[in-house]
Amino acid sequence: MPALVLGIVGTIAWQPVEGFSGVLSKIYGSGTASAASVQSAKPANSISVTAYGAVGNGKKDSLAAFNKAIKAARNQGKTLYVPSGNFLLSGVLNVTGVRIVGAGAKRSVLTSTNPAGGSINLKGKSPALQDLTHVYANTGKRDGADSKNSITVLGASDFSIRNVRIVGAGTAGILVRDEANGGTISGNVIKNTKADGIHLTDGSKGITVENNTVKQTGDDGIAVVSYHKDPALTRDIVIRNNTVGYSSKARGISVVGGSEVTIEKNKINNTEMAGIYIAVEKHWNTRDVKKVTVNDNTIIKTGTRPTDDHPNVLVFADQGSIDEVRFTRNMISDSANAGIGVWGDGQIGNIYFTNNQVKNSGAAAATFKKGEIHAEGNTGF
Repeated sequence: MPALVLGIVGTIAWQPVEGFSGVLSKIYGSGTASAASVQSAKPANSISVTAYGAVGNGKKDSLAAFNKAIKAARNQGKTLYVPSGNFLLSGVLNVTGVRIVGAGAKRSVLTSTNPAGGSINLKGKSPALQDLTHVYANTGKRDGADSKNSITVLGASDFSIRNVRIVGAGTAGILVRDEANGGTISGNVIKNTKADGIHLTDGSKGITVENNTVKQTGDDGIAVVSYHKDPALTRDIVIRNNTVGYSSKARGISVVGGSEVTIEKNKINNTEMAGIYIAVEKHWNTRDVKKVTVNDNTIIKTGTRPTDDHPNVLVFADQGSIDEVRFTRNMISDSANAGIGVWGDGQIGNIYFTNNQVKNSGAAAATFKKGEIHAEGNTGF
């Protein structure tokens, strides 16, 4: 799996199982706990997890209480409210067709205490997670297990993940799979995951990823991936206005098999591999890439890993085909290697570069070894 295996980071030991003020200080820094302890109003038409036995003191396991509350909220057609506090969860939490809303990302904290099984799984129609933080007390060895994600979307439709802070996960921050259809991932902060920050795969479609901050990930910041074993191509994805990188271990934003993907107005900085990576990979047996639009992004100082030659922007295929990829008005600067690269032994068709700017490259501004390159109005190459 290209976006779930590269790069291992050290074990994260937040040890937030000590009460509300302590966990907030560890996640957000000093001086935040008192302000964050002020609870916002409970949403209309909602029930509280505390009514079903959940205790936010950072000492008592609340998994069973959350399960009861989720069932009640689903049966009553209500939102489930998580008030201020640090709620411990000893296992995977399944959220089917229910909207869960906290008192704010700096107020409501869910702490998973089992490093092997702490994912929050979104399933069914219109599940949502909003205005809270999810952390692991400790993260174990990275092995690709979905149970070690922070949030896993399992075939859900019309899902929403908004204003959620994710700090640490043994695998991905947010993984979307099982042909999930329609969803929004917006305004979240994701950091210190051992795999990708956000990973969309397995035939998922119709998803918008916008206004997120994704940094210090163990693998790609945001990845769209399609394998030949998947039931369908991952497609119709919009990745917009995100801030990505900041010492991430692999690529910033990648499309490794997929179609109809728009990457626009993102800021990508300081990744060990390419800032934007469009590829078909033989090793992972990924599908073809077609119709990718890359507009108005800023890519600065990527490809920093000394053992690789990744440019800031890389189009690569060693099997299959890539076609109809358009780069327009992107600012590409301060690369460790080339500014732009297009190469590989696979089939690379029409690649368009229009009104892009490349400056301060560590090697050639552009290295085109393959493909039908169409270049017009660019600066620096």
